[in-house]
Amino acid sequence: MPRAAWVVLLAVALGGCGAMQPEVELPAAQPTARDTMLAPRNDIDLGGRWDASLDGLRNDDQRVADVAWRIVTANAALCADVAPRSGIVLQSALEYSPRLRPAARVAFGLDDRPAVEAVAAGSPSAVAGVRVGDVLVGVAGRALDHPAAAPTGPDRRPASDRTVEAAQARLTEALAAGPAALDLVRGGAPLRLTIAPRMVCAYDAQVIPGGQLNASADGRQVLISTALVSYARSDEMLALILGHEFAHDVLRHRERLDRVGFARNVLGPLGSNPASLWTAEREADYVGLYLTARAGYDIARAPEFWRRFPQTSGDLGWSHPGAAERVAALTAARDEIAGKIARGEPLIPNVIMGARR
Repeated sequence: MPRAAWVVLLAVALGGCGAMQPEVELPAAQPTARDTMLAPRNDIDLGGRWDASLDGLRNDDQRVADVAWRIVTANAALCADVAPRSGIVLQSALEYSPRLRPAARVAFGLDDRPAVEAVAAGSPSAVAGVRVGDVLVGVAGRALDHPAAAPTGPDRRPASDRTVEAAQARLTEALAAGPAALDLVRGGAPLRLTIAPRMVCAYDAQVIPGGQLNASADGRQVLISTALVSYARSDEMLALILGHEFAHDVLRHRERLDRVGFARNVLGPLGSNPASLWTAEREADYVGLYLTARAGYDIARAPEFWRRFPQTSGDLGWSHPGAAERVAALTAARDEIAGKIARGEPLIPNVIMGARR
């Protein structure tokens, strides 16, 4: 399509977009001269040193599982969508592409059945004794339906997460009724462990291999690249990123943007009015800081972390407010939270009265 036609299409799309109305009351913020000073490019790790190995992926999976678990458990009272969770992250050889699948089988001891990829620290599964590498073969006395083990030789089947999704759905269903018995295989021997459910925000976090500093939320889960996990050198930094993305899910931004957007399923972010995207990002920064603080993470350096975040990453120029405004808003939110802590007030974001939730 000629470039001019794309311009017309974009203009029509934006003209058909309504503006998403805010649902949280942001504290007043005024950018300072320091807020406009971005870190020099040579002072920023752009993720080029991320660990692309399967061992690196396993470590990233565990880090994200631990931090995400703290956030979703600490904020269940703020989430409209809650579900019983165990703290188990599952994987299967079928999730890997044909190119990586043989290496994944060797590195992780995988076959086509769902196996434990990570166990969140402090979760019911960790308490029950579930270990990384355990193979899940049954839930609540019912065997899982597994595909036959892949034959030796070239494996050209496309990557699929259906096996893991089916196992997770069965586990969630069983936990909704109370403690559930898991039938596992560990080192070739059968094992049964009983998991007590815990009600948490019904959002999951998943690590995606990639060298770009990307994270996103789709209303059901958060996706974060391995490069971005590496960029977040501490768990506090990782919690700031995950808190922001989980806030998009808590605030149902995808659903709200779809209601006012035009052809978002075709145009992606371009299918939304930029003002709506900025509203969503401002709300996620604000509420995300609350989610992070409620999980017990230190948010004192949040403005500095985002001030130093590469402004060329992803689509920040289109969908996010400018760096100076963002840093100032985060500073105001951080100070608001600190004030509530000092006064012994509950850490609850300020909601606009009358806003539809």
